[in-house]
Amino acid sequence: MDLTDAPELRYFYDRTSELSTLKQWILQAHTRLITIYGLSGIGKSDLALKLIEQTQSEFDYIIWLSLADTPTLSTVQTELKQFFGRSPQPPLPTIIDYFRSSRCLVILDDVENIFKSSQLAGQYLAGYEDYGKFFKQIATSSHQSCLIILSWEKPREITALEAVNLSTQTLNLKGLGEQAAEILREKELADEEKWSDLIDLYQGHPSWLNIIAATILELFNGSVSLFLADGTADLFLGDLEPLLESHLERLSDSEKKALYWLASQNEAVDISRQPADSELSQSEFWQTIQSLARRSLVEKMLVGARSMFFLNPVFKAYIQCKLNIV
Repeated sequence: MDLTDAPELRYFYDRTSELSTLKQWILQAHTRLITIYGLSGIGKSDLALKLIEQTQSEFDYIIWLSLADTPTLSTVQTELKQFFGRSPQPPLPTIIDYFRSSRCLVILDDVENIFKSSQLAGQYLAGYEDYGKFFKQIATSSHQSCLIILSWEKPREITALEAVNLSTQTLNLKGLGEQAAEILREKELADEEKWSDLIDLYQGHPSWLNIIAATILELFNGSVSLFLADGTADLFLGDLEPLLESHLERLSDSEKKALYWLASQNEAVDISRQPADSELSQSEFWQTIQSLARRSLVEKMLVGARSMFFLNPVFKAYIQCKLNIV
């Protein structure tokens, strides 16, 4: 096992349901390609580390590789071969050969770094398109191993693979819900009866809640009631703003326009009726909404039999503040 590239697992909040799903996919369904995507700091790496902790006896090899420095696929494959080559068995020609001869678990972290900014989600940088072919090969070839992709955004070809290949699964990681109370307990915040309001405001996002908890300690001596006291509609963002901006600066022009429009809406929207003043065709508008969902910025809810879409409330507050939308 080589976890040199993995971050340290300092805290792990209850993800029982997600862990159960992942273990079922890997151990019972023998899923070959899994994508875990979601906002930065939502807990993707922590979840994968806990998964390794609970399943490591099932694998012959486990390795974690980060794409933070945008290595080429050739570099990644060389590193994998060197890792697998530590065993006494004769070297094999391809990664798939190792995946067939042994039970391997490979985690690729920070995968968003090989995607373009200012384009729709999941489009590869020039010279990195072969990653898409590699992922497809992993999903469609017969072997006994598993590759897990961790990313801020979902690769475009994954949806097509899911549609035709049962060995491909995707988990869009969301906030912790009421389990996030553990974060506020660790920070020793007061006014426990108000914790659920705070968790709802910040979507149960662990990193956001840790940052906001630090603000409450700094400004209100830990009192959640005082922090929430003025009852205005304005959502305090403070030190969250750089984290939110890091997502927005990756967007295409069409995504920014759609996002600004969604930020001006008071409720979830039916995208079969696009904005009257939209410069996008119907097809372009749908692609844009789809891309924003693949970045976890736009979410879907069912109203009767109809799908309605809304902007993540924390991003909505940030954009409204930037654009002075009331």
